[in-house]
Amino acid sequence: MPAAARKAANKAANKADRLTCRSQAMDINLIRNFVEIVDARSLSAAARKRDITRSKVSKELKALETALGVTLLHRTTRSFLPTAAGEVLYEHGRSIIQEVEAAQGAIDALQHVVTGSVRLSIPTGLGELYLADMLLAFQKRHPQVRIRVLFSNRVSDPMSAQVDVAVRVARDVQEHLVARDLGPVGFGLYASSAYAKARPFHDPAEIPHGVLLTPPGDGKTYAVSVKKGQQEIALKCEPCITSEHFPFLKQSMLRGSGVATLPNYMVMDELRSGAVQRVCPDWTVSGLGDRLYIITAEDRRPSHAVKVMTEFLRASLLRFVEQAGEPGP
Repeated sequence: MPAAARKAANKAANKADRLTCRSQAMDINLIRNFVEIVDARSLSAAARKRDITRSKVSKELKALETALGVTLLHRTTRSFLPTAAGEVLYEHGRSIIQEVEAAQGAIDALQHVVTGSVRLSIPTGLGELYLADMLLAFQKRHPQVRIRVLFSNRVSDPMSAQVDVAVRVARDVQEHLVARDLGPVGFGLYASSAYAKARPFHDPAEIPHGVLLTPPGDGKTYAVSVKKGQQEIALKCEPCITSEHFPFLKQSMLRGSGVATLPNYMVMDELRSGAVQRVCPDWTVSGLGDRLYIITAEDRRPSHAVKVMTEFLRASLLRFVEQAGEPGP
């Protein structure tokens, strides 16, 4: 073969190789792997999420970097941070994955089948006591949907944890989030019936230090706001137990440890059975979050699975909000 022809053939082959590399680089699975590494901030966490080995995750990352000809992540001793190229690919990659999932969801909807994945964040009390069973019922109804559930009470920005849908009890939510306001949630003071009978309190001001079971406050002594009609007072107290975990506060109350500040929905069954009584029933607790929201990010196009989950949550959670004019327990 003449030298010129051989040179042209080699040039064509190299071009074909580059095109093949670019095609491999755009493999949606490699892009998804990269996005999950960035979200998890470690190879091991990304591997656990996909139930594969760490070495496979690492090989897929290396294959993507080789195909693109760039370094996508800065390796540190504790985590991975995206390079400038990595940040660009991450933003576009998330959009690509969301578009693919939305397309798949639309196709599934035509076939009346729900597939895909949903990352869900729910509060501890509502989640553990009620939503857990509801989500199992959802999964039984839609067995092809993968659900990842995180338990958290933080309201600041639930979307920062890379979740698709969050359920929160809060006073308000940030403007850049899409919040579906389901209605008001009331809080009250509750004690076991035996405790309430032994230590009856007719006014919140009668409750001494070392009796209340509350979420954490600032410092040893802080104020719990209680309200009766237009009257509102700051009940200064030194709680005997504080915790962000409302199921723990409830269990402590049921075992006679004191008077707990709890959402009304958490004691519905115990009130009916007579195991619990409301303390100072004319007074409500305020300032701990007074409305129930379903939250999603404004800039995300939800997949069909996320839409179905959101509607399921909306219908399931309405029983926990108080209708206008409806008194608390």
